Amino acid sequence: MTECELLATCGFYKKYQDTLSLACRGFIKTYCRGGQMDECVRKQYRMEHGQPPADDMMPSGQTVPEQYRGQSVVGGDTKTS
Repeated sequence: MTECELLATCGFYKKYQDTLSLACRGFIKTYCRGGQMDECVRKQYRMEHGQPPADDMMPSGQTVPEQYRGQSVVGGDTKTS
């Protein structure tokens, strides 16, 4: 499986890798571990600005909707921060 070389330091991936949001999971599958990783706006932002974007910026460049922030699965239970 192909993975983005920035996964270990990507705030979006670290924050949303265990999310319940199908949208975020789709972005991770498509951009972080898929064929569109070179089209990731987060990666482009980092190269242009020399620092990572906000954790809530998705690979498409859009912001994660408020209702999906903080939803994750911990030990099979839903956790909301």
